[in-house]
Amino acid sequence: MTFSLVVPTKGRTQELGRLFTSLAAQKMEGFEVILSDQNIDDRLAPMVRDSGLGNKLIHLKSSGGASKARNLGLDRAVGEIVCFPDDDCVYPPGLLKRVEDFFKSHPEYGLLTGLSYADEGVDSVSRFAREPSEIQKMKIHTQCVEFTIFIRRSELGNLRFDEMMGVGSVSPWHSDEGPDLILRLQNAGVRAYFDPKIAVWHPQPVTSYGAKDVDRAYRYACGTGYFYRKHKYPTWYFAYYFGRTMCGALMALMTLKSAKATFYTARLRGLWRGWKSSPVLDASLAG
Repeated sequence: MTFSLVVPTKGRTQELGRLFTSLAAQKMEGFEVILSDQNIDDRLAPMVRDSGLGNKLIHLKSSGGASKARNLGLDRAVGEIVCFPDDDCVYPPGLLKRVEDFFKSHPEYGLLTGLSYADEGVDSVSRFAREPSEIQKMKIHTQCVEFTIFIRRSELGNLRFDEMMGVGSVSPWHSDEGPDLILRLQNAGVRAYFDPKIAVWHPQPVTSYGAKDVDRAYRYACGTGYFYRKHKYPTWYFAYYFGRTMCGALMALMTLKSAKATFYTARLRGLWRGWKSSPVLDASLAG
């Protein structure tokens, strides 16, 4: 079984080197790494040369955001399984072998996801489910994130990431392109499974509540609200999610944590903007 690892990258160097080291240590021959480089300069040339991956590494230049970069890599991929590590991820030893074993043992599934953890084993990016199960629409945010998705390339067909979603897109919807792709694949009949034993290291995305984190919170929440609207989640579900975020903002205010309150307020504004949008499904993306 062969793998194509599509890595969108922009603005990172040391983190990318750490990822390359973890991939070289997988001790598997059957994979290629497709680096979709969104930098306007050639800063990654020395790192590509010294990656330790040799001819397994394919270096492409891209623009237009992470989803467009992933799609560019997908069009070039030849592996039986495709996946999308972030440029600041680390693949733990044996991860690709565990994924390979799953797909060999479960031919009925076309897609596998896992969880993301940071230092000391705590969840990063999201709070993940602890029990393995088929991926469910109402629980999808506890069962996936883009860089823990593994897909049989034969199941993708013409489906690709929605390029209006994800970091760097021209729209405000800077998240949830992974869950969006999964739901569209499920709608096409592909079975998808979540296994918490499939785990990828990723640093905690929020380290403080400064201006950069507040801006990120707003853009990512815009994407989540848009995702809920695009996939016709019930109003009660959005209200529940919105209410939980509002409780976070109120708790921060009550404990005089003004920076944290600003962070949660930005999320509220983003969720509302995304939810009130009018998504238009591009036929070429929606399949």
